[in-house]
Amino acid sequence: MHLPMRRQEMNFLNLDSSFFLHMIKNWISCNYLFVGMIVSVLDPQPGESIIDCCAAPGGKTLFMASQLHGQGMVSAIDINEGRLRILQEAAKLHQVDDIITTICADLRNFVKSSPQLSDKVLLDAPCSGLGVLSKRADLRWNKTLEDLEELKNLQDELLDAASGLVKPGGILVYSTCSIDPEENEERVAAFLLRHPEFGIDHVQKYVPSDYITERGFYYSNPVKHCLDGAFAARLVRAL
Repeated sequence: MHLPMRRQEMNFLNLDSSFFLHMIKNWISCNYLFVGMIVSVLDPQPGESIIDCCAAPGGKTLFMASQLHGQGMVSAIDINEGRLRILQEAAKLHQVDDIITTICADLRNFVKSSPQLSDKVLLDAPCSGLGVLSKRADLRWNKTLEDLEELKNLQDELLDAASGLVKPGGILVYSTCSIDPEENEERVAAFLLRHPEFGIDHVQKYVPSDYITERGFYYSNPVKHCLDGAFAARLVRAL
């Protein structure tokens, strides 16, 4: 996530990396279905080049890499160098380090200085986390209207940046762990107005119909699906 590193996280970096590997394995196990759904929307295929724009903690990066079966490349971008080191160790553990490249950068600056076009790009954007309140009850009290406005602005900026990494004919997936339409459908609608070269690619071929909205987006509801709330839009860039 493109958020400042907290002091606790800085202190964690001094601990044995095996502690973090254990944490990542537990995180992947607890979030396997959610991670799988988002990666299914992207639909990685062997031989493709993929960019994971906000890669930490790395569960989706590892899952995408496993789907390439040793053919292709996943570039994992994140602003948090410590978490990228953990991802590198996890990639070795899962034997996919040969196809994962980590890049420590702010996505907005990266696309300006060294853009690389890829077949598919995943932006799992920083969000309010309103879809995971059952696990993060503290989020109920830690968000203000000003915070949400800043998040929406950040999401727009990151979407604009991520779009610059997609090849003509390529795929951009925008996802959040929020159930707030302002962070989901409204961000996609605003993006499409700014970028008419992109269009919605219906997710019906990639996830069960019970998780598909009328506009062809992926959406999980904690009450209806007994699953973390999440959203994903699959967007295709014109040739």
